[in-house]
Amino acid sequence: MRVPVRRMVVACAVMGAVMAAAGCGEPAAEPGAPASAAPSAQVPAGSPTALPPGDKSVTSVTATVTKGKVRIAGHRVKVPRGATVRITITSDAADEFHLHGYDRELELAPGKPATLQLTADIPGVFEAELHHSGARVFELQVG
Repeated sequence: MRVPVRRMVVACAVMGAVMAAAGCGEPAAEPGAPASAAPSAQVPAGSPTALPPGDKSVTSVTATVTKGKVRIAGHRVKVPRGATVRITITSDAADEFHLHGYDRELELAPGKPATLQLTADIPGVFEAELHHSGARVFELQVG
């Protein structure tokens, strides 16, 4: 059976709209969690700082882990592609922080802040977690 080109184009447009509305399989934000953080000159502990599109300044993300519980201001940190991201994690127990997609890791020693800095040049949504405890720290959305 031969499908007319116009019908095929319409079907593709409809599928694209459906996928965009569904979020393309990204996990839903937790209830009550902010979609992104507002820009700020000073970053309080536990706060991600998102920047306006096109701003390639440093975005700082700070998280504290106490008894396996992660304390951070937002569930998802949004940055433009090409932004520099500085992630600082302090844990009360030895663990390993891992940012999926970028395959970057940090060894965490009890009570000592560990910092990872990278250029967010891969678009998408990436989970950041602790390997030993399995705790989800945040999601990094690039694009």
